[in-house]
Amino acid sequence: MILFVDYNDVFRAPLAAAFYTQSHRKPAHSAGVYADEGAQLGAAVRPKLLDTHRARCLSASMLAKADAVWCVTAAIARHLTEEHPEARQKIHALPDIPDPTGSGKAGYAQCEQQICRIIEEMMECQYT
Repeated sequence: MILFVDYNDVFRAPLAAAFYTQSHRKPAHSAGVYADEGAQLGAAVRPKLLDTHRARCLSASMLAKADAVWCVTAAIARHLTEEHPEARQKIHALPDIPDPTGSGKAGYAQCEQQICRIIEEMMECQYT
């Protein structure tokens, strides 16, 4: 299982998981280090792919079940590695994806494009 991790699990990580699932045709999941369980991104900026997504708080059992953990920033990857040294080998950082909070619909759309590009590049690297 592939797990994408963010701080709050309402946009960057779940969107990366959705793109990964679409591209790879294997399920990917997301969670947040400090997620408010069940939270959802506001409808004004929420992409259709996340209409049914609800935030999940990261747990030790999620980390244990994951084959690879991809964090949306290097800072999150460092934090997880420090908190869960037993999972060190499977924790990775994507290129830092800026948090679009407060940037309006255009900022979220730009972030969505960046995430899509990163996941596409990730897929190319796995198969070349």
